[in-house]
Amino acid sequence: MKRDLNDKLAANLREWMTPDQPYLVAVSGGRDSMALLHFLKTAGYEDLVVGHVNHCLRGDESNTDEALVIETAEELGLPVFSTRIEVKAVAAERKLSIETAAREVRYAWFAEVATDQDCRRVVTAHHAEDQVETVLINLFRGSGSRGISGMERHSCREVDGIGLELFRPLLEVDRARIDAYVQRQGITFREDSSNAGAFALRNRVRHRLLPEVESIFGRDVKGAVLRAADLARKDEAWMQTTVGDLALRLADGLDVKRLRELPEALRDRLLIDWLREHGVPDCGFDEVARVVEVAISTDRPAKLSLPGDFHVRRREGVLFLEPPGE
Repeated sequence: MKRDLNDKLAANLREWMTPDQPYLVAVSGGRDSMALLHFLKTAGYEDLVVGHVNHCLRGDESNTDEALVIETAEELGLPVFSTRIEVKAVAAERKLSIETAAREVRYAWFAEVATDQDCRRVVTAHHAEDQVETVLINLFRGSGSRGISGMERHSCREVDGIGLELFRPLLEVDRARIDAYVQRQGITFREDSSNAGAFALRNRVRHRLLPEVESIFGRDVKGAVLRAADLARKDEAWMQTTVGDLALRLADGLDVKRLRELPEALRDRLLIDWLREHGVPDCGFDEVARVVEVAISTDRPAKLSLPGDFHVRRREGVLFLEPPGE
């Protein structure tokens, strides 16, 4: 029988997520985040700030979630900050999916709270099943090794110019262990009724794709997906080290001659990192393929438009980016 969240897990957590620092804990009121909050508190994390975003998607249900989070934080003696954002309106205005809009507004608000409270370490309750779903979504989107690697237990993200550290202490913990912990500790939580439906991509992966794949293979495939993600993560780490050692960067761009000499895998990895580093939004390997044409071809235009009104140019052996407005 699998053990639930325990002292061994807490001891391991303290090795890379030190308890003497402040953390902003993202709490939705659901099973996973309520278990996370309780676990951190009992594991010796005292300097916690609770953050909750009411996405206003389920009417009274959403408001009840918010009330539970506030009540629980106050019972634990923790500061709590909550906000209400009409995500459907944001999604319509920005032409985004509900999922994407919810994620964007959530992290933007966390960045505000993190700045106000001088607490830029954000903790989320992503667990092993979330990781499996993320890897599969990225796989079918055609992501490279970075996407197939899934989420990292510790990473950094810049949101509206604010640097955040993200911690996912439950990322290697399966749902069964979380369920056992919630039951043993008698933790009160709210069940999000929308999770049972298949309106969102992640829910469709959870309720339709995974069961079908497991039916075809006749076994639980989650472990295999996680192992594949781990291998991709190691390959990605090696690739990043290799790319970092390449002397291709000039003062104003990339050395086209050296770029043309690289193996395709290294060249494409260097280019996608270069684009993302300079803030080109929504760039993937389709954009990289187009940039490669500008860099390598001698009979193609030496200028290319990219997302976010960026442009890439080739001039006198240098590949460089022009930001919006230039």
